Amino acid sequence: MKFEFELMNVEGFLNRCKLTRIPTRRRDWYNFENIIKNLKDLVESVKNIGIISPIIVDRDYYIIDGVKRYVIVRELYNANIKIPEPIPILKLVEESFNEKPISILHLSYILNRFRSSNVDDEFSDELLTYMQDIAYKVWEIYDKDYEKAARHLGFSIETLRRLIDEYLKSLSGE
Repeated sequence: MKFEFELMNVEGFLNRCKLTRIPTRRRDWYNFENIIKNLKDLVESVKNIGIISPIIVDRDYYIIDGVKRYVIVRELYNANIKIPEPIPILKLVEESFNEKPISILHLSYILNRFRSSNVDDEFSDELLTYMQDIAYKVWEIYDKDYEKAARHLGFSIETLRRLIDEYLKSLSGE
């Protein structure tokens, strides 16, 4: 996977980076009042230190990981509160939300689950089950056409076949 690392000032960050049309969580999850209530430490850290962990974006600057940090920066900026700069950006230059929205949502899910997971084995099992379930559902939507489903998901046909085969085995109890 190719990526570029960029450092942006606050205005450049807010003008260039954008939220996806399909949120990875309920929209009210990103309400600034909810963020202040539930993530006071993060808000204070952004005010005093700035953004430490890079915001991950696709090649068109749609945010894959870092939506809450984006909302915090935007709201502090709008309230005329100076935020330490620069803001680190990790751009995945081969990924595009417009071309493969499901793949980007998967990546966002993986990043968020990985960050909140305490046990790697539980994470791996849950993620595999999640990926198999999504692969199977998309495959059915495309009338079991592997090529169309694989293209939609951003997987190779072989990967899709393997995920579906494993999913069907798990359903049959093998």
